Amino acid sequence: MPLPAFFAAPMAKWIMGSMAFSFMGSLATINNYKQIAKFNKQKNDIELAYKRISLNKKTARLLSEQRAGFGASGIAFTGSPLIVQNETITSYENDLWWIEKGAVLKATEIDIKLAGRITNELYSAGSSLIQGGMDIWSANERAKAAEKGIVY
Repeated sequence: MPLPAFFAAPMAKWIMGSMAFSFMGSLATINNYKQIAKFNKQKNDIELAYKRISLNKKTARLLSEQRAGFGASGIAFTGSPLIVQNETITSYENDLWWIEKGAVLKATEIDIKLAGRITNELYSAGSSLIQGGMDIWSANERAKAAEKGIVY
């Protein structure tokens, strides 16, 4: 059954309204993705701070135990004990470097996922707009054809 010509304008308005709501929904989704990424970065920063604090406490406790052990043994605090403590500090710096690199990688992963999600959502929004435009054009063409007595 052909579409009556008088339905073309209301149909076009309905399609445009649908397109607008779809596009606004996509923008809202993008904002949600950004908020999720922001939260994940804050969580990552908190985890980094916790790992730093834990490593600092562990290293401080180890250095304290080493100093107490050396002091209790009666050995003069030169030479070998200093080398042991230097190795402890070097190990601490190495562990801290890896913890920070892990946090940087996690933040980069969050950014990459966000960019992918936004790109996907924008593609979907663009596709919806194009499809809506094609639907409006099609409705108008059918209405014009119906006026001429042509039936699809």
